[in-house]
Amino acid sequence: MRNRKTWLYIKAGLIVLFTIMIFAMPVQDTFRKWLRFGMLTLFVASFIIDLTRYKKNNG
Repeated sequence: MRNRKTWLYIKAGLIVLFTIMIFAMPVQDTFRKWLRFGMLTLFVASFIIDLTRYKKNNG
């Protein structure tokens, strides 16, 4: 994307939204719990990597 700062804001918003959804709608199925945890971990790792690259290039 051209504007990385906007993309970082969107990613952060999605992480917050996804976290709220996990706590608002808990599941009993173990597989779904691990799937949600894995997806959240992937989003957070991706956000941290992108944030580090953004700071490195613009800092």
